[in-house]
Amino acid sequence: MNIDLLIKMANEIGEFFAGTAEAPEAARAVANHLKRYWEPRMRAQMISYFEQRNGAGLTELARSAVALMVAESKARPPAGAASQGAKT
Repeated sequence: MNIDLLIKMANEIGEFFAGTAEAPEAARAVANHLKRYWEPRMRAQMISYFEQRNGAGLTELARSAVALMVAESKARPPAGAASQGAKT
């Protein structure tokens, strides 16, 4: 998908949630929305863009939300990592 469209969509979602809660809670709400409703490919593309360009073009709230998603993705062990450790 076109990254400019993803940026626009993330910013619009951020605008919606900006009026519903304080900044940390709004960022969490945006991140939850992206995780719930965006396809995995869309999320992966946004995370990659964020890591490469530091979220250029994203509003502060959308950037904070994507930063939360990046932090969560790095904190999660890769799929199958736990089961590999059990094999001896």
